[in-house]
Amino acid sequence: MNGMENQKHNDYMGMALRLAFGRLGATSPNPAVGAVIVKNGQVVSAGCTMEYGGDHAEVVAIKNASCNLQGAEMYVTLEPCCHQGKTPPCTNAIIASGIATVYIPMLDPNPLVAGRGMQTLQQAGVEVVVLHQWKQAAFDIMRPFSKSIVRHKPFIIHKTASTLDGRTATHKGDSRWISSEVSRLLVHRLRSCVDTIVVGSSTVEADNPRLTVRYDDFSDTAQNLFSTRQYTFSGYHGSFLQGLLESWKTEVTHAARKVVIGLPRILHDTYLAKEKDACFFIAQRQYNTLSHRDDYSIIRDLMDSGRIQCTHACHAVEQIHEICDLLHNQGSMIVMLEGGAKLAGSFFNADAIDQCMYFYCPLIMGNGKGIIEGEGRSYINESMQLYDVSTVYLGGDVLVAGYKEPYTCEA
Repeated sequence: MNGMENQKHNDYMGMALRLAFGRLGATSPNPAVGAVIVKNGQVVSAGCTMEYGGDHAEVVAIKNASCNLQGAEMYVTLEPCCHQGKTPPCTNAIIASGIATVYIPMLDPNPLVAGRGMQTLQQAGVEVVVLHQWKQAAFDIMRPFSKSIVRHKPFIIHKTASTLDGRTATHKGDSRWISSEVSRLLVHRLRSCVDTIVVGSSTVEADNPRLTVRYDDFSDTAQNLFSTRQYTFSGYHGSFLQGLLESWKTEVTHAARKVVIGLPRILHDTYLAKEKDACFFIAQRQYNTLSHRDDYSIIRDLMDSGRIQCTHACHAVEQIHEICDLLHNQGSMIVMLEGGAKLAGSFFNADAIDQCMYFYCPLIMGNGKGIIEGEGRSYINESMQLYDVSTVYLGGDVLVAGYKEPYTCEA
């Protein structure tokens, strides 16, 4: 492959991946996929996955095309599906369109596909080329889908901001604001990439958060930093963090579901109690005491609308696994923890965290609340090792992002 041809592949697959990144959090339980169609050296159409039950990226791109696609090339961020689901197989649409070559970065981890889509296309005379240089970038986007389809668990992101000495709040609980305005703006972009945001009841009591995406709350100076790419990124090409930075103000097409672990002591004037899609997961032992509370009328309304759900596990680790199962069964594929150290510790002790995104800010606090509370690890070699780490310096803060499991792809 010569340099000009390689650049062509990079341009078109990069475009497809940006389309896919812009749909993260809006397509579950399907993966976010992007597709670009090229004919005679020109992009003639593009598409991305619609909401669940809608067309897949390949079909959207084919339908969007205004010219004959005979002999065209398609760049798609995942092997096209070949099975009947909510929609017909994408391989059928590709074959019928006359597209001659399909470029993919990886095979579909779905056991129903897993190479069969490529084989179906090849048997129909469509050339399929794997662009190995884009495998890791595509794999990053597919990590949540892969875990969901193979392990039937949600992909858990732990996001937090701390001082250089690892404090997330003072000993009196003051935490606003540790991170810079620019970092907080990026968090709002991250919220638009997930299905569900989880906090603990203590966070609701202390901060009364809305957990929404509000770009307009931030100054033009902060927003221009992303628009003009005035940040220093370090990591591998096409990483999740790089995609987050380069697509920072993607149009928000969905609102993440909000979940609170536990029930705040007071629900009056609490944003999430008024949020119709917010849900409270509580242990059965707490549920049995609710009728004695002064705000029981609010609690009764939450119960009647199904927004209070009970967990039945007795052990803390088992409860987290039960919560993860509930989230996955209710359609959550990408989940972000935005709570405090106690919530993070419960997921950490259950070995449920898949990705860490930690904002380190140039402050020294001394005594205060840490990043993760709980039992922790007894020995260094038992610590959670992060892989495929990337960093970015922005607004005076340093964001470090990494995964519990290293990149691996068999395509």
